[in-house]
Amino acid sequence: MDPQTLHVVIGGEAGQGLVTVGELLAKGFVRSGYHVLVTQSYMSRIRGGHNSFSIRVGITPVSAPQEPIDVLVALDADTVRLH
Repeated sequence: MDPQTLHVVIGGEAGQGLVTVGELLAKGFVRSGYHVLVTQSYMSRIRGGHNSFSIRVGITPVSAPQEPIDVLVALDADTVRLH
């Protein structure tokens, strides 16, 4: 784990609002002066498919996603199993 970055993943079913929550969180980090990289993974646009929203935050510019997750926000049981 890089001590200068934080990797937050929000996961859940399509339609649960995880993109909205992720965008608000990312915007909050940016407004607080942090550098942010956002990636999304979605399996289905239809309610019920697993989606995830990943935010990597750093005090210096971040240019790539990282694999280890520091904070997992699980909106369903599949998120815990998958991540």
